[in-house]
Amino acid sequence: MMNTEDSNKKSYNDTEIINYYTDFNAAGLFHYEEMLIEKYFKAGGRTLDIGCGAGRVTIPLHERGYKVTGVDYAEKMLVAAKTLNGAIDYRVGNILSTPFENQEFDNIIFSFNGLMLLNSYEERLSAVKEVCRLLKDDGKFIFTTPYLDNKVKKPYWSEKAETLGIDTDNMSWVQQMELGDEQLEDYGSEFYLHVPFVSEVEKMLEEAGMELLFSVRRLDYSGIEEMEEELDDNYLWVTKCKK
Repeated sequence: MMNTEDSNKKSYNDTEIINYYTDFNAAGLFHYEEMLIEKYFKAGGRTLDIGCGAGRVTIPLHERGYKVTGVDYAEKMLVAAKTLNGAIDYRVGNILSTPFENQEFDNIIFSFNGLMLLNSYEERLSAVKEVCRLLKDDGKFIFTTPYLDNKVKKPYWSEKAETLGIDTDNMSWVQQMELGDEQLEDYGSEFYLHVPFVSEVEKMLEEAGMELLFSVRRLDYSGIEEMEEELDDNYLWVTKCKK
Protein backbone atom coordinates (compact mmCIF):
# COMPACT_ATOMS: atom_id res chain seq x y z
CA MET A 1 0.00 0.00 0.00
CA MET A 2 1.33 3.44 -0.97
CA ASN A 3 2.01 5.72 2.02
CA THR A 4 0.24 9.06 2.21
CA GLU A 5 3.27 11.15 1.25
CA ASP A 6 3.92 9.10 -1.89
CA SER A 7 0.21 9.16 -2.71
CA ASN A 8 0.08 12.95 -2.45
CA LYS A 9 3.25 13.37 -4.51
CA LYS A 10 1.88 11.07 -7.21
CA SER A 11 -1.38 13.02 -7.28
CA TYR A 12 0.31 16.40 -7.56
CA ASN A 13 2.30 15.07 -10.52
CA ASP A 14 -0.91 13.96 -12.25
CA THR A 15 -1.73 15.81 -15.47
CA GLU A 16 -5.32 16.66 -14.52
CA ILE A 17 -4.25 18.09 -11.16
CA ILE A 18 -1.44 20.07 -12.80
CA ASN A 19 -3.91 21.49 -15.33
CA TYR A 20 -6.29 22.42 -12.51
CA TYR A 21 -3.61 24.32 -10.61
CA THR A 22 -2.28 25.94 -13.78
CA ASP A 23 -5.76 27.23 -14.64
CA PHE A 24 -6.27 28.25 -11.00
CA ASN A 25 -3.33 30.66 -11.32
CA ALA A 26 -5.77 33.08 -12.89
CA ALA A 27 -7.20 33.64 -9.39
CA GLY A 28 -3.90 35.18 -8.26
CA LEU A 29 -3.59 35.99 -4.58
CA PHE A 30 -6.71 35.57 -2.51
CA HIS A 31 -7.94 38.72 -0.78
CA TYR A 32 -6.93 37.43 2.65
CA GLU A 33 -3.44 36.61 1.34
CA GLU A 34 -3.04 40.13 0.01
CA MET A 35 -4.15 41.54 3.37
CA LEU A 36 -1.79 39.36 5.43
CA ILE A 37 1.17 39.81 3.08
CA GLU A 38 0.78 43.58 3.07
CA LYS A 39 0.51 43.70 6.86
CA TYR A 40 3.15 41.18 7.93
CA PHE A 41 5.69 40.54 5.18
CA LYS A 42 8.83 42.60 4.69
CA ALA A 43 8.26 44.34 1.37
CA GLY A 44 10.65 43.10 -1.30
CA GLY A 45 12.23 40.68 1.15
CA ARG A 46 13.70 37.24 0.54
CA THR A 47 10.60 35.05 0.43
CA LEU A 48 9.96 31.30 0.34
CA ASP A 49 6.73 29.91 -1.10
CA ILE A 50 6.39 26.34 0.21
CA GLY A 51 4.23 23.97 -1.82
CA CYS A 52 4.21 26.56 -4.59
CA GLY A 53 2.52 24.33 -7.15
CA ALA A 54 2.13 26.07 -10.50
CA GLY A 55 2.92 29.46 -8.98
CA ARG A 56 -0.42 30.99 -8.00
CA VAL A 57 1.24 32.78 -5.05
CA THR A 58 4.84 32.77 -6.30
CA ILE A 59 4.21 34.73 -9.48
CA PRO A 60 2.27 37.64 -7.86
CA LEU A 61 4.95 37.90 -5.15
CA HIS A 62 7.64 38.07 -7.83
CA GLU A 63 5.65 40.71 -9.70
CA ARG A 64 5.37 42.75 -6.49
CA GLY A 65 9.15 42.86 -6.17
CA TYR A 66 9.74 40.08 -3.62
CA LYS A 67 12.91 38.02 -4.05
CA VAL A 68 10.93 34.81 -4.13
CA THR A 69 11.86 31.13 -4.30
CA GLY A 70 9.19 28.50 -4.89
CA VAL A 71 9.67 24.96 -3.60
CA ASP A 72 7.48 21.93 -4.28
CA TYR A 73 8.01 18.17 -4.20
CA ALA A 74 5.98 17.67 -7.41
CA GLU A 75 8.56 18.11 -10.17
CA LYS A 76 5.99 18.14 -12.98
CA MET A 77 4.07 20.91 -11.21
CA LEU A 78 7.22 23.04 -11.28
CA VAL A 79 7.64 22.38 -14.99
CA ALA A 80 4.21 23.97 -15.44
CA ALA A 81 5.17 26.86 -13.16
CA LYS A 82 8.31 27.60 -15.18
CA THR A 83 6.32 27.81 -18.41
CA LEU A 84 4.24 30.59 -16.82
CA ASN A 85 7.24 32.56 -15.53
CA GLY A 86 10.72 31.31 -16.22
CA ALA A 87 12.42 34.10 -14.28
CA ILE A 88 11.44 32.72 -10.86
CA ASP A 89 13.74 30.49 -8.81
CA TYR A 90 11.87 27.18 -8.47
CA ARG A 91 13.33 24.22 -6.57
CA VAL A 92 12.18 20.61 -6.29
CA GLY A 93 12.19 19.84 -2.60
CA ASN A 94 10.43 18.95 0.62
CA ILE A 95 9.99 21.32 3.55
CA LEU A 96 11.04 18.53 5.90
CA SER A 97 14.59 18.93 4.60
CA THR A 98 15.62 22.00 2.61
CA PRO A 99 18.98 23.10 1.16
CA PHE A 100 18.66 26.66 2.46
CA GLU A 101 20.87 28.41 5.00
CA ASN A 102 19.83 29.30 8.54
CA GLN A 103 17.83 32.54 8.68
CA GLU A 104 17.85 32.92 4.90
CA PHE A 105 14.30 34.27 4.52
CA ASP A 106 12.41 37.38 5.62
CA ASN A 107 9.06 35.86 4.71
CA ILE A 108 7.69 32.32 4.32
CA ILE A 109 4.23 31.31 3.13
CA PHE A 110 2.62 27.85 2.99
CA SER A 111 -0.75 28.45 1.35
CA PHE A 112 -3.87 26.46 0.51
CA ASN A 113 -3.72 24.31 3.68
CA GLY A 114 -0.49 22.74 2.40
CA LEU A 115 0.98 22.09 5.85
CA MET A 116 -1.87 19.70 6.61
CA LEU A 117 -0.95 17.50 3.64
CA LEU A 118 2.03 16.24 5.60
CA ASN A 119 1.78 12.68 6.83
CA SER A 120 1.60 13.03 10.64
CA TYR A 121 1.70 15.45 13.55
CA GLU A 122 5.41 14.72 13.92
CA GLU A 123 6.08 15.63 10.28
CA ARG A 124 4.01 18.80 10.53
CA LEU A 125 5.90 19.77 13.68
CA SER A 126 9.22 19.08 11.94
CA ALA A 127 8.13 21.25 9.01
CA VAL A 128 7.34 24.19 11.30
CA LYS A 129 10.70 23.74 13.07
CA GLU A 130 12.37 23.87 9.65
CA VAL A 131 10.47 27.08 8.87
CA CYS A 132 11.78 28.51 12.13
CA ARG A 133 15.35 27.59 11.15
CA LEU A 134 14.94 29.36 7.80
CA LEU A 135 13.37 32.58 9.10
CA LYS A 136 15.37 35.66 9.99
CA ASP A 137 15.01 37.01 13.52
CA ASP A 138 11.93 39.10 12.72
CA GLY A 139 10.76 36.98 9.78
CA LYS A 140 7.09 36.06 9.45
CA PHE A 141 5.38 32.79 8.51
CA ILE A 142 1.88 32.83 7.00
CA PHE A 143 -0.07 29.59 6.57
CA THR A 144 -3.61 28.27 6.51
CA THR A 145 -5.32 25.16 7.81
CA PRO A 146 -8.77 23.65 7.79
CA TYR A 147 -10.19 23.20 11.29
CA LEU A 148 -12.55 20.84 13.05
CA ASP A 149 -13.85 22.93 15.95
CA ASN A 150 -17.07 24.05 14.29
CA LYS A 151 -17.64 20.87 12.28
CA VAL A 152 -17.28 18.04 14.75
CA LYS A 153 -21.04 17.83 15.49
CA LYS A 154 -22.04 17.97 11.82
CA PRO A 155 -23.36 14.73 10.28
CA TYR A 156 -20.27 13.69 8.33
CA TRP A 157 -17.91 14.10 11.28
CA SER A 158 -20.27 12.72 13.93
CA GLU A 159 -20.84 9.64 11.76
CA LYS A 160 -17.09 9.23 11.25
CA ALA A 161 -16.50 9.55 14.99
CA GLU A 162 -19.18 6.96 15.71
CA THR A 163 -17.61 4.56 13.17
CA LEU A 164 -14.23 5.01 14.88
CA GLY A 165 -15.73 4.60 18.35
CA ILE A 166 -14.79 8.15 19.37
CA ASP A 167 -16.74 10.21 21.90
CA THR A 168 -16.30 13.75 20.51
CA ASP A 169 -16.99 15.23 23.94
CA ASN A 170 -14.12 13.31 25.49
CA MET A 171 -11.38 12.63 22.95
CA SER A 172 -7.82 11.58 23.64
CA TRP A 173 -4.97 13.13 21.66
CA VAL A 174 -4.67 9.96 19.56
CA GLN A 175 -8.39 10.08 18.78
CA GLN A 176 -8.17 13.74 17.70
CA MET A 177 -5.44 12.77 15.26
CA GLU A 178 -7.43 9.81 13.99
CA LEU A 179 -10.63 11.79 13.53
CA GLY A 180 -8.85 14.54 11.60
CA ASP A 181 -7.04 12.23 9.16
CA GLU A 182 -8.84 12.25 5.81
CA GLN A 183 -8.37 10.41 2.52
CA LEU A 184 -9.88 12.50 -0.24
CA GLU A 185 -10.36 12.09 -3.97
CA ASP A 186 -10.32 14.90 -6.54
CA TYR A 187 -10.07 14.68 -10.32
CA GLY A 188 -9.48 10.97 -9.98
CA SER A 189 -6.48 11.41 -7.68
CA GLU A 190 -6.22 10.51 -3.99
CA PHE A 191 -4.98 12.92 -1.33
CA TYR A 192 -4.24 12.75 2.37
CA LEU A 193 -5.31 15.80 4.39
CA HIS A 194 -5.36 16.29 8.14
CA VAL A 195 -8.12 18.50 9.56
CA PRO A 196 -6.92 19.73 12.97
CA PHE A 197 -8.53 21.38 15.93
CA VAL A 198 -7.31 24.93 16.55
CA SER A 199 -5.75 23.81 19.83
CA GLU A 200 -3.68 21.22 17.95
CA VAL A 201 -2.15 23.90 15.71
CA GLU A 202 -1.48 26.11 18.73
CA LYS A 203 0.26 23.19 20.48
CA MET A 204 2.36 22.51 17.36
CA LEU A 205 3.47 26.13 17.13
CA GLU A 206 4.41 26.21 20.81
CA GLU A 207 6.42 23.00 20.52
CA ALA A 208 8.19 24.35 17.42
CA GLY A 209 9.27 27.49 19.25
CA MET A 210 6.98 29.80 17.30
CA GLU A 211 5.19 32.86 18.62
CA LEU A 212 1.61 33.26 17.41
CA LEU A 213 1.08 36.80 16.11
CA PHE A 214 -2.37 36.43 14.60
CA SER A 215 -5.00 33.75 13.99
CA VAL A 216 -8.60 33.96 12.87
CA ARG A 217 -11.30 32.13 10.98
CA ARG A 218 -10.91 33.23 7.36
CA LEU A 219 -14.55 34.15 6.84
CA ASP A 220 -14.44 36.41 9.89
CA TYR A 221 -11.34 38.18 8.53
CA SER A 222 -11.80 38.70 4.82
CA GLY A 223 -15.35 37.54 4.07
CA ILE A 224 -16.35 35.71 0.92
CA GLU A 225 -13.58 35.34 -1.67
CA GLU A 226 -14.07 35.57 -5.43
CA MET A 227 -13.04 31.89 -5.68
CA GLU A 228 -15.10 30.87 -2.63
CA GLU A 229 -16.34 27.65 -4.22
CA GLU A 230 -12.72 26.46 -4.39
CA LEU A 231 -12.03 27.13 -0.70
CA ASP A 232 -13.11 25.62 2.58
CA ASP A 233 -13.92 27.21 5.91
CA ASN A 234 -10.30 27.51 6.98
CA TYR A 235 -8.16 29.28 9.57
CA LEU A 236 -5.42 31.86 9.00
CA TRP A 237 -2.17 31.88 10.97
CA VAL A 238 0.74 34.33 11.23
CA THR A 239 3.75 33.45 13.37
CA LYS A 240 7.40 34.25 13.99
CA CYS A 241 10.17 32.37 15.79
CA LYS A 242 10.98 32.89 19.45
CA LYS A 243 14.65 33.80 19.08
